[in-house]
Amino acid sequence: MRRTTALLMTSLLASAAALAAPTAAQARGTADTPTTGSCVAYLSGPFGVGVCSGLEPRRAWSVGAKCMSGITVTSGLRLGDGTATANCGPSRAYSTWYSIGPILP
Repeated sequence: MRRTTALLMTSLLASAAALAAPTAAQARGTADTPTTGSCVAYLSGPFGVGVCSGLEPRRAWSVGAKCMSGITVTSGLRLGDGTATANCGPSRAYSTWYSIGPILP
């Protein structure tokens, strides 16, 4: 069961990252955009922070950040309302975004 869950989360994050450009994720709606609720992503030092509220409890989402060191980091997969962080470690984040995925069964 743990392997199945880990595999599903990994594929969802990879799909979301491949489909969403850092600036386009907030700019345009897609089939995966929730019809209710809202999300926002912002910078806080070495973190990219995402906050979602009003989402369906099984709606998958994550937040990502581009670090000054040149790497891109993402948070873990979240479901429904909550807060997520992407940590650049000792580097600072300079760009952040959120990705909204499907409703999980």
